[in-house]
Amino acid sequence: MAAVEIAKFLLPCVTVLLIAYWLINRPIKLEKLKLEAEADMSNYKVIAPIRLSAYERLVLFLERTSPDEIFNREMESDMSSFELQIKLLRVIREEFEHNVSQQVYVSPQAWQAVVDAKNNVMQLINICATQVNATDKAINLAQTIIKTYNEVPQTPTKSAIQLLKNEIGRIIL
Repeated sequence: MAAVEIAKFLLPCVTVLLIAYWLINRPIKLEKLKLEAEADMSNYKVIAPIRLSAYERLVLFLERTSPDEIFNREMESDMSSFELQIKLLRVIREEFEHNVSQQVYVSPQAWQAVVDAKNNVMQLINICATQVNATDKAINLAQTIIKTYNEVPQTPTKSAIQLLKNEIGRIIL
């Protein structure tokens, strides 16, 4: 009988305590969620432009180091094939080193695609250089590289650019 009397007394007390805890704790949790959301939005406003800039720079790197573009800037009429090969490899390495810090702002998959594209272009230059005489005019090497590069419908450079563009789309939306 005493247990029933104690339960009659304790049940309303426990119920009141639980309701009070819920009424006090709920606004605190909601405020915490609101503050976290505001912090996330603030971070997004700061980070998003930096990330977009990184993607832009990497697309520019890929465009500038694609065979179609790099010859327009780097080839000189009096160069030999060997001189052109050395210059192209140097320019690609320098451009890459200039943009290496952008990996912090892009996904690991995007960065790997950029690295693969760079390596593919450098490998293409080296392979094509073995197909021409080192003392030939640079135009012979350039033509061999362009011909070989254009035989592949989807180059690693084009694939990397497409991947970067897709990720940009996800950041913006």
